[in-house]
Amino acid sequence: MTYVNTIFVDGPLEVQALEYATYVSKLKGEPEDNSAYIKEVTTLLKEKNLEQMYQNFSVATSILLDAPEKEFEAVYNLLIAILKSASPQTHPSLIKASIKILVEDEREKTIQKLKVLQNLYNTLENTSPLRYNVFIAILNIAAKNDEIETVLPQLSRLDDWVKEWSITTDQVRELYLTVSDKLKETGEVKRSHDFLLKYLATYTSSDDVSAIKPIVRRAVVEAIQLPEILNFESLLELSAIQSLKGDEYFELLKVFLSGNLKEYKTFVETNPEVIKKLELQNEDNIRKIRLLTLASLASEHVAHEITYQTIAKALEIEEEEVEMWTIDVIRANLIEAKINQVRKTILVNRSTYRTFTREQWQQLSGKLDGWKQSLTDILQVIANAKLITQNSNVNANVESGSVVVVDGVNGQEEEGSGN
Repeated sequence: MTYVNTIFVDGPLEVQALEYATYVSKLKGEPEDNSAYIKEVTTLLKEKNLEQMYQNFSVATSILLDAPEKEFEAVYNLLIAILKSASPQTHPSLIKASIKILVEDEREKTIQKLKVLQNLYNTLENTSPLRYNVFIAILNIAAKNDEIETVLPQLSRLDDWVKEWSITTDQVRELYLTVSDKLKETGEVKRSHDFLLKYLATYTSSDDVSAIKPIVRRAVVEAIQLPEILNFESLLELSAIQSLKGDEYFELLKVFLSGNLKEYKTFVETNPEVIKKLELQNEDNIRKIRLLTLASLASEHVAHEITYQTIAKALEIEEEEVEMWTIDVIRANLIEAKINQVRKTILVNRSTYRTFTREQWQQLSGKLDGWKQSLTDILQVIANAKLITQNSNVNANVESGSVVVVDGVNGQEEEGSGN
């Protein structure tokens, strides 16, 4: 028997099976004219013991990694084509076993592994739950081998894919948590946190979250640590976060939700070990709470000025530092304001509310009523101006000796003389 390097994916199952067996036998280093592996596969084909043959082929995935790079993709595609020939009840488990071998294998063939898994993913139906397993495998291999960049562009589509795959809630949770963990391992901390929140959002008030309390606390700590997170309202609304009511994580989160610098310092004084326990940096916390304090102060003075002195007192800083903090809050997109260095004030044009409660709705209602009244007044002024203009025109016509008479019967106009 002569070995050839050409891999044929199309053709009857028997041809594909012998082609695959021949290639595996070659990788095993068996004699060309007396291959035990080929004889075993031939016997299984004759006995129509296909399930055992499929099992043997799936296990041989690890051997395929010894193939030259230019041949590995083709022979793995052949393996998948063969495994798909198994019954619908059997072939998913066979494919899962094969991709598990690729993930657990320690050989540095990252690009080859990712390429064949991407091929497999694309050959599956859009609605196939197997796509979930393949994507998890791609993610694990990419993260383990510092190739996470290859996966990042696809993450924005993950929510849509989850719906297409029709996977269970437990699988959705595993997917989001795995994505979060792998992103965190590779330094993509903010994206990791975003997927952690997606994971937590799958839990409702009726779910038992006692087993995931460490993950819930992790979400709180990350939200406080990440400089770009300055809104905590959506986080606090999660049922999983609400399960922390009564412990220091939840109380500290409430301070960052709506408290100010003074309240934060009071919390730290009352709970001196908490910041250390949560592995947070007090200086970083104070910087963030100062930004939030200034944002809250600005929200109370929209369309009005705030003095440097007022800001300095609220942030517990010198007046000379007010401009710097104001610029930082503007850069964080929490407010829009103009700094008046001469008057030592800032004019607030817009401010982001940290929470939007009944009080904020009442403030908004008051502003809308004010705008409504202003528009009414403007319309009245315009109406008065029109009336004055019309009267002026009539008087001018009378003074010039020209009067316009309208015939109510014929609708005709006649110009009369003042003589």
